[in-house]
Amino acid sequence: MSAPVLRVLWLTLLWVGLWGDASPGTVVAGAAVAVAVTAAFASTRRAGTSRLVLRPLAALRFLAVFLWLVARSSVQVAITVFLPRDRLHRGIVAVPLRGASDGVATIVASAVSLTPGTLTLEATGSPTTLYVHALDTRDVEAVRRDVRRFEVLAVRAFGDDAARLGLVVDDSTAREAP
Repeated sequence: MSAPVLRVLWLTLLWVGLWGDASPGTVVAGAAVAVAVTAAFASTRRAGTSRLVLRPLAALRFLAVFLWLVARSSVQVAITVFLPRDRLHRGIVAVPLRGASDGVATIVASAVSLTPGTLTLEATGSPTTLYVHALDTRDVEAVRRDVRRFEVLAVRAFGDDAARLGLVVDDSTAREAP
């Protein structure tokens, strides 16, 4: 079966599951919505962009590191708030991504924004560069390392084979474990 047919079937199944009713009317309505959604978004993928691939074990690793960084950052932000003697050194850091597709760059930008103390302000150009606002920029390279770690883990979890091969060439600034 082709990908669009599978997508329509999956969306129809999701529709029926969300309605909690497998009556013919619900199935027909779900199929109609699924066909409309599939047709509407069929041409939104730009030429030359890659699809996201899900590798479950790598995705779990990404999630584990993400949760660790969220916890660590939450403590750091709480200390900064409750102990005002520690002055803020906020700033904006440009972080070039080294080969992430648009989809992976979106995952990285979202992970950065969900981490306390950082916020992705903008993503630009080719190669993609994220502009990240950070509360603590005393060590700009540490901010870049954390974003690069997200990128490496996201490419391993969701990137296509070409992106994963690109990591082998340039994987020097990211640590594997938290």
